[in-house]
Amino acid sequence: MTTPKLSADTPRGRMYRLEPDGPLVYPSITTVAGMRSKDHLQGWYASMASKRALEMYSWLERNPGRAQAEISRVTREKWASQKKIAAAAEEHTRRASEFGTLVHAVCEDWERSGERPGRDEVSARIEGMRTGSGAFAGEASLDALLDRVAVRLDGFDAFLQDFSPEFLEIEQTVVNHTVGYAGTTDCIVRIGGSVLSGDIKTSKKVRGDYALQGVAVLHAEELLDDDGTLRDAPEMTGAFVIHLPEAGGYQAVPLKTTEAEFEVFRALRQVWGFDADTCALEAAGTPKSLLLSLLKAKGGLDALG
Repeated sequence: MTTPKLSADTPRGRMYRLEPDGPLVYPSITTVAGMRSKDHLQGWYASMASKRALEMYSWLERNPGRAQAEISRVTREKWASQKKIAAAAEEHTRRASEFGTLVHAVCEDWERSGERPGRDEVSARIEGMRTGSGAFAGEASLDALLDRVAVRLDGFDAFLQDFSPEFLEIEQTVVNHTVGYAGTTDCIVRIGGSVLSGDIKTSKKVRGDYALQGVAVLHAEELLDDDGTLRDAPEMTGAFVIHLPEAGGYQAVPLKTTEAEFEVFRALRQVWGFDADTCALEAAGTPKSLLLSLLKAKGGLDALG
């Protein structure tokens, strides 16, 4: 999606303010949902690193005349070589994120104007992202990138034709003050008489943890506009993903958004708010000070008066 105006990246993830130039007060929905353990990604990170190392080795085979010089350079610059190999997964993720942001942006343009963006409009979006964030630096061909976007737009076109959504809100920020979070949904639509939250995804597959994002939007208490205006959130029946895969076409994938999923999200919000740095107390010099410190940390001294 495009970057919401009232949000900003911080060392603790993306956060939202409730008014322009105000303090950042709430973590984003994606930041909270991202608190889930990612142990399953360790194998993928290792696989991407080994793949890059093999690509580097293949380059030596293809260029035997330069192999000795390259081996000497890699040996001499070990730290730089390690960083290059280790960065393979991060760079892949960044490129995928840049492409997803581009597709979100052109779909948003379509939703607002009612007309499909042409290649010139998409090119302008790409150039704006390059200028503003340095995106797509590794793209060798603009035409190839435009063709990849066109496949996603074909899929979005088919979704619009089949489901005839009425767009009530586009790139709308939502807030829940009770739990303490904010986030931005790609769209709030009316389909078949029901109001739904919809998110566009260009990932390889629709992951089940997208339900955590969907259920958080459904429990929004208010809508937050870019100027800080708060409005009542509509009653939403459910959340779904508009999946635009690389192979073309689309899938409209409903998400499970019961109280059980929201309970998990609330628990992750508590995890985000946990400050581990405050849990290691000052070193104790005597048994008495050790016991007093532990008792005080548990509230025991206050209980004793």
